[in-house]
Amino acid sequence: VLVDGTVNGDVMVAGGKVMLSGTVSQDARIVGGQVTITGIIGRNATVAGADVQMTQTAKVQENLLVAAGNVQLAGHIGRDARIGAARVTLSSEIERDLAVAAESVRLTSKAIVGGKLRYWSETAPSIDEEATVRGAILRRPLPEGWSLENARRGIFGMWIMAAVASFLSTLILGLVLLRVYPLFTLKVTAAIRERPGASFGWGAAALVVIPLVAVSFLVTLFALPIGVILLALYGPMVYLARVYAMTCVGQFLFRRSSDSSSLAWPFVAGLVLYSMLSLIPVVGGLVTLLAILFGLGALLMTKKELIATLREQEQV
Repeated sequence: VLVDGTVNGDVMVAGGKVMLSGTVSQDARIVGGQVTITGIIGRNATVAGADVQMTQTAKVQENLLVAAGNVQLAGHIGRDARIGAARVTLSSEIERDLAVAAESVRLTSKAIVGGKLRYWSETAPSIDEEATVRGAILRRPLPEGWSLENARRGIFGMWIMAAVASFLSTLILGLVLLRVYPLFTLKVTAAIRERPGASFGWGAAALVVIPLVAVSFLVTLFALPIGVILLALYGPMVYLARVYAMTCVGQFLFRRSSDSSSLAWPFVAGLVLYSMLSLIPVVGGLVTLLAILFGLGALLMTKKELIATLREQEQV
């Protein structure tokens, strides 16, 4: 996501890679894997990401709040900065106080802190001789029983719990769907298997076009209900699309494509394989995207063909 030019208001953005190089007159709230800020934010900035960088040209007129893995700040902060990260490198000017909790903190020769420096860390910050801290440097005690290793274990545990919850919810929903609509599921999986190119193309188009159309309806008064309905249907449809893709993969593994009574085991096998692959960084995101694209495209094509058949039979 690239935010350029001038935004006369707030910016709220999320993406794998976010670059803000323009001017935002109000607040900015950014979430991304890699976040780079080179522009000007008129008020406050709240940023979360794996890697957050503010260049020398960047400026936050008021307060900055950052939560990230790696933080590199070289811009200007008009008031306070609060940072929670694994590693922090500061080369910027902060007009007032800096509060930071990190595994390692470094203030380079270009760093200027106009107020106090408060830090929570197991080791003291590395401060170059040319760096300036005009206020007191205060070390705050870590919470009792806290350590970086415990924090990592806690995050890993929450990640595992989320993965298990996602697996179980998808398993229950998929089995119910296969039980209620076995013949329709067979047609959708057949579309993925026999027309993969069309399934992928229609899925990619629907994934992008449907939310854009829905949002365009939301801004017009007469079409507002249509936009609301589209957005309400969009989420469940994208979620269900994965079930069809998993079932198709399971059918390939079991070499079953026509017996509707055997859909449950292919689906479970596909779900297990999908869940294992989704745990792999980068690969997991790609697998999820492909499952959604193929499943969504085949779902829409099958619905279209079903409606056409019903019209020919004069049943709709």
